[in-house]
Amino acid sequence: MLCISYFCRKNSYFCRKNYDFCRNNKNKSKSKSKCNSQNKNKRKICKQFSTLSYSKPIKVIDPYYISGLTQADGSFFCSIEKINKKNHPNSKGLTFTPIFDITLDLDSKSTLDRIQSYFECGKVITKLSDNTVRYRIINRKDLVNIIIPHFKTYPVFFNKLHAFNLFSQILELLSPVSGERDLKRILTLSVSMNLASRRTDKDIFELSQILGLSSNEPIKKIPDTIYNITSEFKPGFLAGLIDGDGSFNISFPQNLKTGKIKPVLSLCLGKNAATQFFNLSKSYLGASAVLSQSKAIYILKISSLDDLIKYVIPFIDNNPLLTKKKDHYKI
Repeated sequence: MLCISYFCRKNSYFCRKNYDFCRNNKNKSKSKSKCNSQNKNKRKICKQFSTLSYSKPIKVIDPYYISGLTQADGSFFCSIEKINKKNHPNSKGLTFTPIFDITLDLDSKSTLDRIQSYFECGKVITKLSDNTVRYRIINRKDLVNIIIPHFKTYPVFFNKLHAFNLFSQILELLSPVSGERDLKRILTLSVSMNLASRRTDKDIFELSQILGLSSNEPIKKIPDTIYNITSEFKPGFLAGLIDGDGSFNISFPQNLKTGKIKPVLSLCLGKNAATQFFNLSKSYLGASAVLSQSKAIYILKISSLDDLIKYVIPFIDNNPLLTKKKDHYKI
């Protein structure tokens, strides 16, 4: 059993990432991990977690995995709320709240618990009405000091990188040291982050009117101009991507007597990312992978038994999945 002593506080200082790893002493039947403090009056916090294990023990979550999962199921966005000026006379009429969020199916809650333990901030929120769970960070200090540095070191790509870059700028503009806030710029960045946003041009115009902006100078969205991968494509990132947008299934032929039953790994890819992700993924998952299109979605598929045995299984054994899909993989 691997013990992880992952959270220590002393004099309001957080010891992040300096995890103490210890293995059971062969000559002892029991072993405990302890958080010792020199000052006995200080609060002691020590939590122990056993590792997940289905192919090999997982010591600590791969930061590239977090970025890959974010590429698939995460988002950077800015919530915009209207304020009643009668109750808040000094307000400009809108509040802007940057949010980092990863949403998964409820049965994968343990994955988000691990990510929360890794970052040591944010909340894991369950929503039983739609059977989902989300990891969310709203605190600006945590976003600036923890989330922004993480994704600068372990980047996302394409439209997600576009949203992250605008997200970073919003946080800078909202910082106390930035002086008087450029609300038009913040609004422009906020409505430009996600192409799938439900905000219509009419909604954006109404928001600009609340800020008192001239109708002669409408808000113009910032286009996404990121078309290439400029950072290294790590195996941990691909594992997170598979855990988010991948699936394992069995393909049955129409004629069971003459056809063959095939196990298949499928991975959904966005339009802009499809070709480059496809080419980079083949180096890890095998050359037999094919890319097909279904409406606006591109799907990478691997059904060659040779490549599944030679490439896919060793890859996932070395880069373990953490969501409920790990059970699908075992089957």
